[in-house]
Amino acid sequence: MINNERSEDEVTVLKKEIEYLKEKLNSVSESERSREIETQKLKIHDIEERTCTSWLFSESKIGSVISIFLPLLPAMLAFGFARFIVIDILLRQSEVFQALMALEFNFALMLNLVPLIVFIGVYMVGFKITSLIAGSMVKHKILKRERKKLRMLEFGFFTTF
Repeated sequence: MINNERSEDEVTVLKKEIEYLKEKLNSVSESERSREIETQKLKIHDIEERTCTSWLFSESKIGSVISIFLPLLPAMLAFGFARFIVIDILLRQSEVFQALMALEFNFALMLNLVPLIVFIGVYMVGFKITSLIAGSMVKHKILKRERKKLRMLEFGFFTTF
């Protein structure tokens, strides 16, 4: 009877040890999986860094070219029409025109500077707008690529289990 009781106690102790070892094994396998996922993420990040720098540089070059040359179109139009717009405004405001003439204001200087000032103003506004658009396009592409990478990681994570 004593032998039999000992064996039952030993069996319960062994069962508890087995349960403990199973739990430990499960926790180890989960931590290994998480480590494996982290290493995969790091590998992908390293590969992305190596390839992304040239991609990002080319994207930013395209954005720079767009943001430099696209505002030239409205700026050139504004430059061409600025003198006519100023003359038209002055002719419509005859009182202002006559007051400036009485003060011997030099209209030639103003008519020469206004197109340049208008060109610079329109170009700066256009440059800012196009650079914001180009920057948001680059950010959108980067975010899209990161989302795709995360989906691939999640899909790979769920298929390994």
